[in-house]
Amino acid sequence: MKRIDLYMAREMIVPFLIGQGAVVLMLTGTVLYNNADTFLNYRIPAQGVARIAFYFLPYLVSLTMPVATAIAASLAVSRLARDSEITVMRASGISLRRIFLPIWSAGLLLSMGDFAFGERVVPWATRQYERTMSQLSRSMPFLAPRERQVVQSPDRKYTVYIGRMALEGGRALLYDVTMLAARSAQPTPTVIVAPRAAYADGVWTLYDASVHAYEDAGRRETYTHADQLEIPFRLAERTFNLIYLQLPLYSQSATSTWSELGRRIADERRAGWVNPQDLLDYHFKLSVPFSCLVFALVCPPMSLRFARAGSFMGVLLSIILVFVYWNTLLAAKILGARYPNVLPPAVAGWGQNALFAGIGLFALWREE
Repeated sequence: MKRIDLYMAREMIVPFLIGQGAVVLMLTGTVLYNNADTFLNYRIPAQGVARIAFYFLPYLVSLTMPVATAIAASLAVSRLARDSEITVMRASGISLRRIFLPIWSAGLLLSMGDFAFGERVVPWATRQYERTMSQLSRSMPFLAPRERQVVQSPDRKYTVYIGRMALEGGRALLYDVTMLAARSAQPTPTVIVAPRAAYADGVWTLYDASVHAYEDAGRRETYTHADQLEIPFRLAERTFNLIYLQLPLYSQSATSTWSELGRRIADERRAGWVNPQDLLDYHFKLSVPFSCLVFALVCPPMSLRFARAGSFMGVLLSIILVFVYWNTLLAAKILGARYPNVLPPAVAGWGQNALFAGIGLFALWREE
């Protein structure tokens, strides 16, 4: 059986690499084509376009790994069934569960690898992508940041209203700034008002700042004044992005890891309120990589049933399954974000995985 396990695993390698490369190239071409007008209108140089494509590539690789797993599992089983090799294995007394075990193991390993890749590489690359977009925005003198922005620190400690913003070299000049600073000991935040401020490298410098600290539910106020006040909190690079691209299935949570989202949710629980969108992103950060295992469960028995129709059926079947899965996932993500009380984040994140895994196990039982 060890020899058969290695044989089954080798059958998946080439289809996986071809499927992964083909889908990533197709999506990269789609991104470049859909945004060609934007690149031309904003006169983005070829080097800038190449950097955008390069830093967005890891996100596409992580996103399409389940697709490649579906293609690899479907084509491997189709080829073995078409050449009657699975028939010979079953005639030797080997069950389908044992035959498909190396495919399931490969699906589990790919899920773990996709999750690790999404934790270590994708957030860094996505932050570099957003930094590239903000640098390109700063380099174009005819672009002006939009007025009346509201930004918030990742830990929800600071919320800032910015009346107007101007970019100057490596820093942002801010005007008509009102900052709310949460305090753990008091339910009412401290209000800081400054006519002008500067932001550079994660540090806010407020000039001529008026600080209003409230106690006793706002009935008592302590006022102080500071000619210059420095407050550290880093803005997301997307705040300065003035060039907006059409990106497939892009999520703002791509810059955060699963563990960072977990810590943010823990902080929110201690504060007494949890953002449903953070919970939803938290579950999808884990459920999407583990769809590799789901496709490794559902594709083999379905491919075995239709293998005699020809080798193209493996590709067609995997495309259909991926299409139905991703549309189910998108529907769950939209409904989970809009109606969290009706569709809880855990159900939205894992429902399609449970459904397709159940279909795969039922199909295996029927084939067995």
